[in-house]
Amino acid sequence: MKPKPRRVAARPLESMWSDTEYMSFEEAAALLSPDGGFLTASFLRSAYRAQKLETVLLNRKLLTSKKAIREMFENARRPAKNAGGAR
Repeated sequence: MKPKPRRVAARPLESMWSDTEYMSFEEAAALLSPDGGFLTASFLRSAYRAQKLETVLLNRKLLTSKKAIREMFENARRPAKNAGGAR
C-alpha cells in the first residue's frame, strides 16, 4: 500500500478538511477511502476524463474538493426501480 500523502498524514480525518478545500486526486483518495476501496486516484482521473468531476487545473496539477466529489456521486444517483409492481 502506498504511503499517505503528506497533507493527509498531517490531517487524517475528513472533518479536518473543509468541503471546498482543494486537494490532489491522490490526497482525495487517501482521505475519503483510506482502506483503498474503489475511490482511487485512478477512479477520479477517469471521472475527470468523462467530465463528471469538477476540477481545477493549477500549475499542471488537477485538483478537486470533497464537495465536487460529493456532487459527482449525487449527479450519478439513479432512482430505484419499482420491483414486482408493488405500490
